[in-house]
Amino acid sequence: MYKEQAVRARLARKIKGIPAWLWLLTIYLSYFTLLHFIGQGFAVLFVAAIVASASLISSRDREQNKVKNIMTLLDVNGDKLRVGLEQVPNKKLKRVAVGEYDEEYAILQFPFNYQVSSDHLFPIQQLNSVREFFKTHYPQVELIT
Repeated sequence: MYKEQAVRARLARKIKGIPAWLWLLTIYLSYFTLLHFIGQGFAVLFVAAIVASASLISSRDREQNKVKNIMTLLDVNGDKLRVGLEQVPNKKLKRVAVGEYDEEYAILQFPFNYQVSSDHLFPIQQLNSVREFFKTHYPQVELIT
């Protein structure tokens, strides 16, 4: 799962540099070229392929923050978990995804909590510290690896 996200993130970063107007122009010209020269059947197929690949072209729903020290962002604040500037009530904290992202980074995600709107990439050497933080302060939380 994380390896697939790493490839997708790298592709998204490369594609992100291409201006939106150039994407629209390319799609527009390709569509009408296909419609004119090949016929309407292939044009519909082409549009379906564009719609199917839109998830690769569009930006992610959640931001990814790269941090040098994730432990400075994690804090127990009364009955809430603080992650940077965002907070999650303890009673709503059920599952946390933490694991390897690639060779250098690990990732911390809150896939079932909308209160934390971003994923956090941090050095992989801190992975065990993050897991230990949740086991110590939030033993009821299921760690998804």
